[in-house]
Amino acid sequence: MDLVYIYYDNPGMLELQIKCWNAYVGLLRKLPTILLVDDGSPKSPAVDVVRRCGCQLPIKVFRIKENLPWNVSGARNLGCTHARGWIFVSDIDTLLPASQAQVLIEEHDLQQQYCYTVQRIRHANLQPINPGISTVVFHKKQFLRIGGYDEDYAGHYGKEDRDFLDRLIKIVRTRKILNVAVQNVQRSEIRDASTRGLDRDSSRNSALFLKKSAAGFPPVGPRLRFTWERVL
Repeated sequence: MDLVYIYYDNPGMLELQIKCWNAYVGLLRKLPTILLVDDGSPKSPAVDVVRRCGCQLPIKVFRIKENLPWNVSGARNLGCTHARGWIFVSDIDTLLPASQAQVLIEEHDLQQQYCYTVQRIRHANLQPINPGISTVVFHKKQFLRIGGYDEDYAGHYGKEDRDFLDRLIKIVRTRKILNVAVQNVQRSEIRDASTRGLDRDSSRNSALFLKKSAAGFPPVGPRLRFTWERVL
């Protein structure tokens, strides 16, 4: 399984992620590959953090050259394009602890007629919270069949994950919630846990989502509408 994360000037959060990933060594029989996409960070490139902290898992780091606000769909597409087999997609502020990674990768019998989401708890107190829709598990064949994430949402905040999951459910018919709990880290714990300094007005993308949903989610446009490079 490959784990896809996107990063945008979250060096403190990435340091915590790397500590979490390094704990997989010695516990998992087969280590997953980390596919980390830097969405054009202007201040703290992800590759510098990875080199400084020493990730012990197989890792590939990609960097999008344009600093396009909220290019979440494009960044997720870049990571998933380089993934193979089963793919776990999540946010940089969401930890998959070693014990839960073991359950996900080694104990669950994943089947391609389903897509999967997970349970979610707060990192600080381990209390359950809304599962959310940004952490999802699917097969690369499913990703290719629906055309990936819709990059029409790029440049504005929100709805790309809802769009992706709805289109995914449309082809597999059933979403299952795995007995796996990821941990959400708040800014009160890590100052840069989530993206700061960008406009979170979702009105444009909300209207776009409603339009696409009403039309039955027509085929998405081309993927990777930007320049990028592999930096590690």
